[in-house]
Amino acid sequence: MKRSLILLAFLAAPTLADTLTFKVIGIDCASCAPPVKKALASVAGVTSVKVDTDAKTATVDVPSGFDKAKLREALSNAGFEASFPGEKQSGIEPLPANVARSLDIVRYDGKSALDIGKVLAPGKITIVDYYAGWCGPCNVLESRLERYMVAHPNLAIRRADIGKWNNAAASQATHFGAEALPYMHARIKPGGNSNVT
Repeated sequence: MKRSLILLAFLAAPTLADTLTFKVIGIDCASCAPPVKKALASVAGVTSVKVDTDAKTATVDVPSGFDKAKLREALSNAGFEASFPGEKQSGIEPLPANVARSLDIVRYDGKSALDIGKVLAPGKITIVDYYAGWCGPCNVLESRLERYMVAHPNLAIRRADIGKWNNAAASQATHFGAEALPYMHARIKPGGNSNVT
């Protein structure tokens, strides 16, 4: 009987848990909340996720002594980064060169319009990213997409440099409806497309 009471008391005792609040680098707007929540909720041991897009933070409940690297990896695979209290916040860093080279990314100088049908990667979702080197948001997006691609090998990116809106790639992007950068034209399947600004 005594053993049963001890076992019952042990089972009824609350599990020790920690609540972690940390910065999520890459949150730009309220639309970032769902993928951040999904990424964090997918981590084994996470029991609650809250995202504050105004403060650019996430709060999770995890078991005591939880390995924060699991949260960091889940966010990185979703195109974000975690910065825990006490850590230096540096923004989304580019991937190491050897990792970036392994991704299905092809760059075009923009001097001629892309033949979209010919640049598609067979069997992959292909994103045609119209960008410019002077465009800060384009550079941030590139780093985020590269991080996302590490965990999603079914994605290919074709980057077309629009210069100063003064070349064939710029004309093509404008034809597709681009009014600002960054601008992407995604091909989900042959013949299908979706434009994203």
